[in-house]
Parts: sequence; structure tokens; C-alpha cells
Amino acid sequence: MLKIDIKKEYKSIAPCTFELPCFSVLTGLNGSGKSHLLEAIFNQSQNTVHKDGVLVKNILYIQFNGLNPKIEENCDPVTITTFVKDFYQKFKNALNNSNYQNNKNKGTFLQTFYNPNEMRIATKFVDKIDIPFDEVDENYLIDIFDTSMMSQDDFFTGQFALIFKNYHKLLEENKINKYYKDQGHTDISHIYSEEEFNQKYGIPPWEFVNSILESINVPYRVNSPLGTRMDASYTFKLISIDGTYNISPQDLSTGEKVLMSLALAIYNSNGKINKPDLLLIDEPDAPLHPSMSKKMVEILKEKIVELSNIPIIITSHSPTTIICCDGSAVYKMERGVSTPIKTSIQDAIETLSSDIPFLKISNDNRRQVFVESKYDVKYYELITNILNRIATMQSEPIYIPARTSTGSNCTDVINVVNNLFDNGNEQVYGIIDWDTTNISLNRIIVLGENERYNIENYILDPLLMGLFFLREAKITYQEMGLNGYSSYADLQSLKNDDCQIIIDFVLTKLGIDLSNKTNYFTHNETELSICLDFNIYQGHDLETLYKSKFPFLHVYQREDTLKAEVINKIINDFPYLAPKELYQTILKIK
Repeated sequence: MLKIDIKKEYKSIAPCTFELPCFSVLTGLNGSGKSHLLEAIFNQSQNTVHKDGVLVKNILYIQFNGLNPKIEENCDPVTITTFVKDFYQKFKNALNNSNYQNNKNKGTFLQTFYNPNEMRIATKFVDKIDIPFDEVDENYLIDIFDTSMMSQDDFFTGQFALIFKNYHKLLEENKINKYYKDQGHTDISHIYSEEEFNQKYGIPPWEFVNSILESINVPYRVNSPLGTRMDASYTFKLISIDGTYNISPQDLSTGEKVLMSLALAIYNSNGKINKPDLLLIDEPDAPLHPSMSKKMVEILKEKIVELSNIPIIITSHSPTTIICCDGSAVYKMERGVSTPIKTSIQDAIETLSSDIPFLKISNDNRRQVFVESKYDVKYYELITNILNRIATMQSEPIYIPARTSTGSNCTDVINVVNNLFDNGNEQVYGIIDWDTTNISLNRIIVLGENERYNIENYILDPLLMGLFFLREAKITYQEMGLNGYSSYADLQSLKNDDCQIIIDFVLTKLGIDLSNKTNYFTHNETELSICLDFNIYQGHDLETLYKSKFPFLHVYQREDTLKAEVINKIINDFPYLAPKELYQTILKIK
């Protein structure tokens, strides 16, 4: 919890003391004092902030439209060598300094560096030295060098070119050393196995950055220096997902720059950068399309506040952002009142949309739908987008994970939904898995009640998976027992009997007993047979079973990748062949 003490009047903010959660959203009409309050909090000469009783010292304030990523795009590896050589000379000079000679300790050694930047660099090196100072040579300094020594410690700056090239240089040097050792050379420094290398230096940073970009839906990926000479310069590029063009980070749209800035914040919060103790951001969602507001809230809350322990206070005029927030995070500012007022999501949205009839109607049609995990959010969003093409929906579901950390729990959904509904929120629903015991009640909808274990049993349905295998050309039509089909396009006229052939083929390969049959319907009312053993197979283990029987699926390593692929490629292409219950569950949201 944050305790904020405004000791002196600042613009429209009078002296006051109040508390806010570590993730807080300030909303209210124009002129209510939101930006003034952020400025007052930032003014540490007159005001104080404590987090859990500890004084907050390093506050970073990002003004309106201030989220603009600063990315160093070029790196010549010579600069790394020159940097280390230059420091080594200063290091030797410090060793010979008379003050250090008279009192050989770390503090005295660092005091020989008078320039603040040199002191910063020396401190970073010295903190990593674990041998006597007089045994340190240039090779040792190169071995302990890391890119934070050359960075500017800016939370929204990315030294990606430097970081990528240094990792590439270390990787190639390790390969060269291994080659020479294999040739019989004995004077080779330590060689790291792949596992040891990753443990010491981490996974390739371009892979980590790309995973962040993918998770926040930035439509670009970064290039890696692999395949280039170790001593060649490297230029950082953003490549479109389809690989058709490259752009500079400065060519991103305003909204994409916000997302890229958040990607930088995630990256830097995992590293050695000088992280802030408190982050204040004025309307970070202003340039964003409403569909991205939920992603922004998720990133700020899960990746920065919860994982990196950096509190955040933002301001917002966006009803979409407010809807996507936990109700405990929303506070309203009113003109003439300096202290933020705890408010409900419904009240905040009504305040923002009171003079816009259409927006109020649009908001009235939205429903907050809590699901068990962040992965379920993705699955239901994708399925709902498909359902919108083939059916009329009475509402617009906004899917929200009841648990923001990794994992899932139907109890979290039930508790959150019941609490919100009991406190007057009539726009809230919850969707949970059957898990063989759950029952639909009031605003809680059970997917596959008395039918299938959980959402995996629907997405990894044997008919859908069989079509996926055919689409990806992993299994031939002949192997599956299908006649009269020569291309994926032919499957658009798939016969009912052939649907059953696909189901039986997949279930047999999975080793599931075909004798215990039960019927189900697809969306187009096609009646097909499936096994009870498949329906009640523990859903989270089902993907593991598929991968053990169809090893080519091991390429899908992430928790959500395979299921998202099946939705995007198969349910999207054959929406009428998805199990009927999958759509009916969503249509129960009124």
C-alpha cells in the first residue's frame, strides 16, 4: 500500500494525506486535478510517499504523450573492447593511487574516481570482481563486463543493439574456444555447455524481447545478429510479422510506441537497470485503440507491479481502461477535492460517459466476464470473434482473468463475480470449467457442464485436431482413411461420415477406448460420436497426451500456442464444426 503525504499546496491540490493501492487508476472529468496530483506526488522536495512504511526515493513521472521508446539501434563491437580497455587503464591508475595504497579497501578504491559516471562504471565492475584487485587483468574485465555498465539507466531506454551484439560476441567466442579445444589446444579458457551458457548469460535476448512483443500484440519482431561476423557492426531492426518490411522504432505509430515503451519497461524490470521505486504515468492509454487498453492494464499490473514490485499510478479518461481494472484500483478525482475518492467501476464509467448517450448505450451492452486464467481470456476472445461472424450476440463480453498470476482457479472466478454482483454490479459474469463437479449458478456459467472436463477438451476436440493435422500436412488423407479429398480446400465440403472417421482416427492414436461412446452436436447440428473417456480426461493433461502420440506437436512449447493455433486456423476456417456447447456457453451471457 502507498501512503502519500502532500505537505504543501500544489496548484489545485491542497495539503492532504491518503493511501492508494500499488496499482491505482485515477479518473474523473477534465479539470478535476488528476495531472496536478501526479505532479504533486512527483515533487519530492515538498511531499513524501511511503510503500509499506518504507520511504520511496526514486519516482519516475511520465507526462501526457511521454511514452516514447528510446532505442539505441547500432552497435560496433569495437566500442565494447574500447570501453573495457579504457576502464582497465583507469583501474590500474586507481590501484597506484596513494590513498588506495595507504588504505586498501573497496571504499577508498572507488573514491579515486571523481567523475560521477566513472564512479558508476567502477562500482558496477568492482561489485563483480571476486579475485584480489592486483590479479585483475583486461581479459578478466572483459569476462565480467555486462551491458549495464555502458547504459544510461533509463527505464524506457533500450540498449538493444549493444545487448544483442555483446551476447552474440560471447556466444561466438565460446564456440571458437570449443573448436580450438577440440583441435587439441590446452591454453583455452573455460568452455560453457549450452546449458551452462544460458545459466550464466540467460537465453538469447532477442528471443526474450520477441516473446514480450508477442505477448503484448506488437506486430513486429526484432532481428538477431546470428549469422553475421562476430566483429561486424549490428543494426537493430523491427521486422513485420509477415517479414515483408523493416522499420525503425521511431517509425512506429503513437499507439505502437506506447506498447513498445511498455515492452522496454518489462525488459528493463528484469535486468540491472536503475528501476524506479514508483512510476507515475499521465494517460498512457490516450493513443491506444480501446481493444489494447486491457492489454496495457494487464502489462502494468502483472508484469511491472506484481512481478517487478514497482508501484504504478496512472490517470485515464477511457471507460475501456476502467472496465478492465480490478475494482479496488479505481479512484475518482473531483474538482475542489484533493484526495482521490474510492469509486466503483460502474460509477467511474457513468461519470466519464454521462454526457455521451451513445457511449452509455455501448457501455450498457458490455459485460465483464471473469475466467480462470489469462490463457482462457485469449481463447474466449478468439472464439467470440469467430462467433460474432455466425451468430447474433446480445452483449459484448470483456474477458478478464480472475487470477492475474500464473495458474487458474474456478474458486477465484466464483468469489470475484459473487462479490461484484452483491455490490451492485449487474454486468458481471463468470465462466468456469466443469472439472466434473462444478454447477452453473446465478452469474456463474459452467462450460461443458456434465459434458467435458474443461476448455481444452473442446479446443483439442478430436475432429478439430484431425483437421489441424491435415491443414499442417502432418498426416495424409490416406493415412486418416479419407477418400475423395486432395487438398485442404476440399474439406470445406466434409461429409458427416468423414467427420466421424477423423474423430475415430485421432481417438485411436491417443489410445482412448472407443467402446464407451456418447454423442455430441457441432454448431451446425451435425451429430457425432465421441468417447466418454476423452470428455472426462483431465484437460490440462490432454495436450501432453497429444504431444506424446503426435511428436510433431512439440514445436508448440508455450502454454497457449497450440490451442490458439487450433482456434485461429481450424475453428476460424470451420466455425460450424466446433462443438455446439463452446458457442452456447458464450451466448448465455445476456
